[in-house]
Amino acid sequence: MVVQSVRKFMVGAAALAAVGSTLLGAGGSALAAAPQGAVDAVAAAPKEAHVSGDAWVRFGADPDNPMRRFIFDAYGAPYRVVDGKVVFTRLGHGTVRYFHPKSPGSKDGWWGTVKVDYVMTGGPVAVVSGTIVDGPEPVGTRKSFSVYSDPRGHRYDRMGFSWGVVDARCTQNDAAPAPFNSYVSGRGYTVRHVELPDPRGAAVEPPPMPGCPPENNTP
Repeated sequence: MVVQSVRKFMVGAAALAAVGSTLLGAGGSALAAAPQGAVDAVAAAPKEAHVSGDAWVRFGADPDNPMRRFIFDAYGAPYRVVDGKVVFTRLGHGTVRYFHPKSPGSKDGWWGTVKVDYVMTGGPVAVVSGTIVDGPEPVGTRKSFSVYSDPRGHRYDRMGFSWGVVDARCTQNDAAPAPFNSYVSGRGYTVRHVELPDPRGAAVEPPPMPGCPPENNTP
C-alpha cells in the first residue's frame, strides 16, 4: 500500500510538473512575443508625415471671386538621420495642385502644380513647401502652404498659402502663413502626424546660408 501511494504521488507530481512546464513555456513564449510585437509595431509605423485632401476654400481678401481649390498629396519630414548625419534638404515628395477660377462658378481658370520638397507636422497642423513645375508662374518659384485638419470635422478645416496677402519675395521652405482660408466644400484635409526622428549621436550638417535661396529672389 505504501509503495502504491508513493507511486501515485510520483505520477501526480510528474503530471503537475508537465502541466507547469507547458504553462510556463506558453507564458514564456507569450511574454517573449509581446516585446517583439511592440518592436514590429514601431518598425511598421510610418516614418513620413502625410498631408492629403481636396477642398474648396474661401479667400476672404478677394470678396468678388473668393473661391480657390487646393489638392494635397504630400509626404515628408523636416529632417532625417542618414549615415550618422542630420540632413535637412529635399526630404519631401508629392504634389500640391491649386485652381483659381476666372470668375465665380466658372470652370475656366488657372491650374498650378507644386512639386513638394518639405513637410513638417505638429498634431493636426502641417507646413508644406515646394516649387512650381506647371502653371501661370515661372517654373521653380517657391510656394508654401499651411494646413489645419480640425479634430471637430472637416467643415472646420483651414489652410493658408504664401501669396495674395503675404509678401512672396522671400518664401522659405520651412515657413508658411497661418491657415487664413476657411473650408467651403470637398473632402477636406487630413494631416497624418509623425514624431520627429531621434537625432541622438548624429552630426548636424551645416545649416543653409541666411537669406533667400536664389530661386526666391523675385523683384
